[in-house]
Amino acid sequence: MSQALLEVRDLHVRYPIRGGLWGGQVGEVKAVSGVSFSLNPGESLAVVGESGCGKSTLGNAILGLTRPTEGEVLFEGEPLSATTTTERRALAAKMQVVWQDPVSALDPKMTVGQSLAEPLEAQGRLTAAQIRARVAELLTMVGLHPDHAARRPHEFSGGQRQRLVIGRALAAEPKLLVLDEPVSALDVSIRSQILNLLLDLQKRLGLAYLFISHDLSVVRHFADRVAVMYLGKIVESGPAQTLFAAPRHPYSQALLSAVPLPQAGARARRSRILLTGDLPSPANPPAGCVFSTRCPIAEPGCSLSMPPLVQGAGGTALACHLRAPQ
Repeated sequence: MSQALLEVRDLHVRYPIRGGLWGGQVGEVKAVSGVSFSLNPGESLAVVGESGCGKSTLGNAILGLTRPTEGEVLFEGEPLSATTTTERRALAAKMQVVWQDPVSALDPKMTVGQSLAEPLEAQGRLTAAQIRARVAELLTMVGLHPDHAARRPHEFSGGQRQRLVIGRALAAEPKLLVLDEPVSALDVSIRSQILNLLLDLQKRLGLAYLFISHDLSVVRHFADRVAVMYLGKIVESGPAQTLFAAPRHPYSQALLSAVPLPQAGARARRSRILLTGDLPSPANPPAGCVFSTRCPIAEPGCSLSMPPLVQGAGGTALACHLRAPQ
């Protein structure tokens, strides 16, 4: 069995809350609580959930932009916590990110060619001529023209700017891309083009994707596996086809009930599950199961302890007191 490209082991991210007369710590925000998963080369894993569930914090912790409070992140078998500054720079080339907003991801004072050349220059391995050739190759790879290198970001549409951000992320030939809501800021007509580009690049370059999204209709057609996150915890995970066909966790069922179906008959057969209340604050999570305060099937015992994420058949996993994984 081949080694996982990325392993996350019991990851916790907590932020102190300071206040009072002396500004001491009066509490903490539990943004990520005990998350574990692995990602193989060439695979797409989607992390889904409502805004505030901790999925972006999880991505930042994996990239090293947020320091984990507990747990471990391993890339190609090496723990990131053990890397030196020099090793960290080399590792950064293998893990890149594509943010939600392409406007803020590109420096308006730089030409497109300069933006794409910047990570190549930082490596110090290529000549000026080689960098120019690589920039032209990257522009072509993402569906733009090499002549676009002389333009500035404001001269491009939103979809074209996201193509440029993807090209910049690919400059150092990474093995993993963290895609944090990469199409949510784009027009609906452009989203499919960018998603198709990402899928094509994955096939050509063997990339692994950690796809962070709240849009399950996008995830359905993009991801190999899905992890459903609620209030800092993964409550269900499994192959995308399995999870979409038969979700087991009440939260997963509620999320998927809102996803539009292409067939009118299928829409008529599926009833919408409406959750009451808002996502609780990660500074004051519910006792016991974190979903118990909104769960339509909760029983008194659910508030006593948080159920573990239990592995089932076919790579599925479920955290629920009242339902067992299949």
